[in-house]
Amino acid sequence: MNKSKLSTSLQESELPAFRALMVCSRQAERIAARHVETMGLTLPQFDVLTVLGDTPGMTVSELSDQTLITRGTLKPVLDRLEERGLLTRCRGARDARQVVISLTTEGQQLFQQTFPRHVAYLKQFIDKVAPNHQAQLIALLGEFERAFT
Repeated sequence: MNKSKLSTSLQESELPAFRALMVCSRQAERIAARHVETMGLTLPQFDVLTVLGDTPGMTVSELSDQTLITRGTLKPVLDRLEERGLLTRCRGARDARQVVISLTTEGQQLFQQTFPRHVAYLKQFIDKVAPNHQAQLIALLGEFERAFT
């Protein structure tokens, strides 16, 4: 089978659910990134602010587990946010080997300004889908997530 037939086969018959999932994911990420960029942040930076917002801070490991950012990408994102004065890194009180990441006052204020705006922005797209379909989608995506773990 030549490459174009294989590609067509995968798109049309063998993996349509996976393809639909990936297309939707990429489109949602593009929409979210464009909006976050209007607030002076990248999507990974916003992700860190969102996870750290309204918390006393967390270790790098905890932050890595809770964000959508790979461990390799996290350090430069933290570096940029620290350079902007939006977060601090301190040694853990219980274990000096741990580094605890916390938002500064300015970082917390930025979180409080941007998070509700972004949620409202995304809501306009999500509200186009009936609530019962949203619930079905959540359940189905949970199945996909478990299938990939």
